[in-house]
Amino acid sequence: MSNISTEELEQKIEAGEEVIDRYFDSTTTRIGTPRSMTSRRLQNFVATNLEMPRPMLNELDQLAEELNISRQAVIKMMLRRALDEHSLAKRAV
Repeated sequence: MSNISTEELEQKIEAGEEVIDRYFDSTTTRIGTPRSMTSRRLQNFVATNLEMPRPMLNELDQLAEELNISRQAVIKMMLRRALDEHSLAKRAV
């Protein structure tokens, strides 16, 4: 793996170059709380239902459309971020 500046990385991405395998190590690249990486196949998934107000659901759908990802992916992303922020805040005390 090589070191690269943010600007250089952005230029390569904009040029359409594949950068993931060359510049990122998927076993260590994380945002937020460090956790060991686990293959999705090895994770124990549990289905759950979530009730929320229609306006909140509309906001989630709008964000999902902007990011071109599913509503479920938006919810998981936001929950992960909130859990990471909470964990970091607890450690700061």
